[in-house]
Amino acid sequence: MKTKSLNYYAVFALLAFLFVGASVNSQNLKPIKTEILVEGTSNIHDWEMTSEKAVGTVQSSNGTISEISIEIPVKSLESGKGGMDKNAYKALNEDDYPTIKFSSTEVSSSKIKGHLIINGKSKTVSIPVSTKKSGESIEISGKYKINMTHYGVEPPTALMGTIKTGEEVTINFNFQVNQ
Repeated sequence: MKTKSLNYYAVFALLAFLFVGASVNSQNLKPIKTEILVEGTSNIHDWEMTSEKAVGTVQSSNGTISEISIEIPVKSLESGKGGMDKNAYKALNEDDYPTIKFSSTEVSSSKIKGHLIINGKSKTVSIPVSTKKSGESIEISGKYKINMTHYGVEPPTALMGTIKTGEEVTINFNFQVNQ
């Protein structure tokens, strides 16, 4: 389950990162720092996965960010445990849906609303974010909880079902971009 939720969190984090970084007309921004941490639970112990890879586009109009689009490769989510990673990729149906996608419908300095697509299922989400400008860079961070089953992702199990992950995961993200 931890692996599945990490992918969702990664998407949220990337979205937040891209929307804060854009303050010029229609441009692609590349992060100088990307940190995504997905945290989950199981009946035995807590788990986490991380990703530092995402691709996105930010559109702005009149100096204001108007649109964000982000994609996170499912296989970029890693726990450091090969078996757990494989279970997560399988639960996320990585063969059929190799990326997690987000596209915004509304962007502000404190939240991003849009469509999150995981496992081929699209849901409307509102993600709280905080932004900080420092010289030429913008930092975007936030935390968001998601229930994997809402996206058709069955929480992973191991050892013939004796280890079960929880349905809910928390996605923590921190991104920096140069303007």
